[in-house]
Amino acid sequence: MDTTRIAFLACAFATHAVVGYALVRGATDVDPRLGVVLGLLPDADFLFPAAWGWPLVHRGLTHTPVFAAAAVAGAYALRRDRTVAIAVGLGLGSHLAIDSLSAKGIDWLFPLADTAGPGVPIHGPAATAVLWATSLGVLAWRTEDPLVASVPSDRSAHRSDRSDASDRQAQRRE
Repeated sequence: MDTTRIAFLACAFATHAVVGYALVRGATDVDPRLGVVLGLLPDADFLFPAAWGWPLVHRGLTHTPVFAAAAVAGAYALRRDRTVAIAVGLGLGSHLAIDSLSAKGIDWLFPLADTAGPGVPIHGPAATAVLWATSLGVLAWRTEDPLVASVPSDRSAHRSDRSDASDRQAQRRE
């Protein structure tokens, strides 16, 4: 594999990880590292042997809404926690949304029909910069770091009235 392809894949993997992390962090109280794992999970199909063929190829089964729905249902069945199921949907959904806009697209209607993306260079420099900037903005908004906390916001003003997110999760489990 040439250097350009390796750099492209590294950037694409990093983008999927950051966007998944930001969405899970921004929209749930679940550990955002789950967003990293799930943002990358569909690309585990790179590890499948080529001899397995369709649908066990890159942008095959793991890049379909059927796979994402099964993962969300499985997460809910195991944890009985809607927040975890939402985090699974956001992490996997972010990957599918990004890849669906690329030239190759994903098979949204699998197994009923083959579909293709609109041909947007989503893993190109401009689109990647927008995805990263948006993700970093979400992270800055959700960060409770003292440097960020010194900036007043409506959100931080009301947080002191509520219990910590981890306390709420512990209470739900009890």
